[in-house]
Amino acid sequence: MNQSIDFHWEAIHADKQWGQYPAEYVIRFVARNFYKVPDRSALKILDYGCGGGAHAWYLAREGFDTYAFDGAPSAVKNTEARMRKEHLEAQFTVCDALETPYNDNFFDAVVDNYCIAMNSTNEIKKMYQEVYRILRPNGKLLTAQFGKKTSGYGTGNQIDENTWTEINNIELCDVGKTHFTDCLEIRQTLEETGFKNIEVDTILYTDNGETIEQIIARADK
Repeated sequence: MNQSIDFHWEAIHADKQWGQYPAEYVIRFVARNFYKVPDRSALKILDYGCGGGAHAWYLAREGFDTYAFDGAPSAVKNTEARMRKEHLEAQFTVCDALETPYNDNFFDAVVDNYCIAMNSTNEIKKMYQEVYRILRPNGKLLTAQFGKKTSGYGTGNQIDENTWTEINNIELCDVGKTHFTDCLEIRQTLEETGFKNIEVDTILYTDNGETIEQIIARADK
């Protein structure tokens, strides 16, 4: 089996719960594309690398047929416990993002909030190919990565041209691999994978003295 996940993530999720609420750009993506669908339960949406489970929780609350996975067993365990407590339903699995168990052409949408970003350039390309495989024709992808204006870019141990570990950034120093991208790179990667109707936005802000650049891309299969 192909494996990409760093052991740091199991330790992180076993030690604390975090990421309890969905990102605004995820809500906008789902609302703009799917809120007017008469039967939300007929739409299969995957939280690709669910982490703390915020987006699986949100999708289930909004009535979608929700799926989620993570490579860290503790992430899935914690999210499942939260869903049970709130009487929400979703289908969870533990697997690596390089090799998911889902059938071809299965999902109406895939939401990736920094799961794919925490990998090498080569792994990222393979993961977008995996997303493309499991999306239905005309299915939609939302994906978020760190931009090169993010504090810590170019520091630590270099894995490849734009991927680093042990980064000089409070939030990223202990999470293993982090890839930093720009609008051109992410657009080219998605185009090479086969995606169409690609739109890329940026969000730049500061948090606790650190600069964060978010690269948010949307695309159709």
